[in-house]
Amino acid sequence: MNPTIPPLTVALLTYNRLHYLEQSIAAVLGQSYEDFELLVLDNGSTDGTAEFLLRLDDPRIRYVRNSRNISTVEFNCLSAYHLALGRRVIVTHDDDIMERDMLERQMRFMDCNPDVRLVWTRVSDIDQDGHALVDGSTVPDSERIFAPGEYISSFLKERLWPMPSGVMLERAALPKSYAVHRYLGDAPRKQTKDAAGIEDVLLPARINRRHAIGYLDQPLLRRRVHTRQFSHVASLSLPGVALYRGLKHIARGVAGLEADALHFDACTARFEIQEAITTEAGRSVSKGVLRKIAKAAAGLQANMEHAPDAFLAGLPVVLLTHLLSLDLAAGQMDKLSGSGHASATQKLLTWTRKTIETPSASILASLEGRRIIIFGSAFVAALLILEAEKIGGQVVACIDSNLNRQGKEMLGVPIQPLAWMSEQVGPDDVVIISSERDHEHYIEALIRQNLMTPASVVSWKELTEAS
Repeated sequence: MNPTIPPLTVALLTYNRLHYLEQSIAAVLGQSYEDFELLVLDNGSTDGTAEFLLRLDDPRIRYVRNSRNISTVEFNCLSAYHLALGRRVIVTHDDDIMERDMLERQMRFMDCNPDVRLVWTRVSDIDQDGHALVDGSTVPDSERIFAPGEYISSFLKERLWPMPSGVMLERAALPKSYAVHRYLGDAPRKQTKDAAGIEDVLLPARINRRHAIGYLDQPLLRRRVHTRQFSHVASLSLPGVALYRGLKHIARGVAGLEADALHFDACTARFEIQEAITTEAGRSVSKGVLRKIAKAAAGLQANMEHAPDAFLAGLPVVLLTHLLSLDLAAGQMDKLSGSGHASATQKLLTWTRKTIETPSASILASLEGRRIIIFGSAFVAALLILEAEKIGGQVVACIDSNLNRQGKEMLGVPIQPLAWMSEQVGPDDVVIISSERDHEHYIEALIRQNLMTPASVVSWKELTEAS
């Protein structure tokens, strides 16, 4: 082996964030594992990034500056895989900070498990100034290996979503479809807006089709929470449709995954219904959307007995039918168990059971008489709007960082930007976090950054248990 070629390339993507880049670079160069090249890919920064990097005196640094701003993270990321010298590569970002032993632990894990072609790590969160955001959950010091096909199947229940900056992989295992020439030149290319962000899952899934992949359940990367990191895709739902269709396609031909087909289909249907209900501007839902909801729910109900996991994946659709008072049999809900599923699925099961048992009751009963602001404008937000009607509650706004959502309405509720909260949210108001992912501390920190009053902030998950 050529001694000048390092075993690892750390590729760092940057664009006009010098104030964060300096910290990120220092964390990489200060790693306990030192045998790597640092490939900095600059997408045409104009804030002094080039001058800063050229002053650094470290032979491990290789600086590549794009001749023009390609304006896509995808181009820079794919460039990293093709320009890297190392047998292994990790693509990180200028606003994230590695813990000192991150690279050492990942390299050791892959060395000790030669069948593993990709490994990622848990993250912790910091605010825009670098201060730690407290996460109340326990962090077990454990490692996991997913045999070929296991991650693809487990994602249906766990939704274990790798954060890109913490993913290390063997370059030889990179699928051939990850070709950088797709993003070069001015030739027309397939639009990726409806698939934004899903490569975080699809890349590990594609590698897991034939190879083992691993997960280190330790927070070895600090992820910075700030509004500029959010994407502004045209649709909140179509990426979900693309994700589960993509996973189903990847799963084809993988032994043991045939039974998951209905589960993938249920997840796809759920995001198709989300697209329909969250784009309804007025409170009156159109007959066409009502028929679509009823048909999807009936399909889930028909398969509940022999595909309970698929039914659980479609719980938001089932709950929606009951909140809209559509004609749907309750089924044997008492026989279902959310064990092994993500916490959001377990809470949705609790919520659905309560709604079926007592249709007039509301999980928002404790908030009666208070103004409600919903953070988010996806499926759960729509369900919360309908819940609020049971108590005559006033949902004054949904908050969304997505520029394509702002200024629109969902079920008669205006969708506002984050900045709206600083002037419009009072001390007696309640902000409900509607995200289904387990990152409430992350979201609350973002909310608090935009609040000028000590308003209450609560997760919908808490409300399902408290009612």
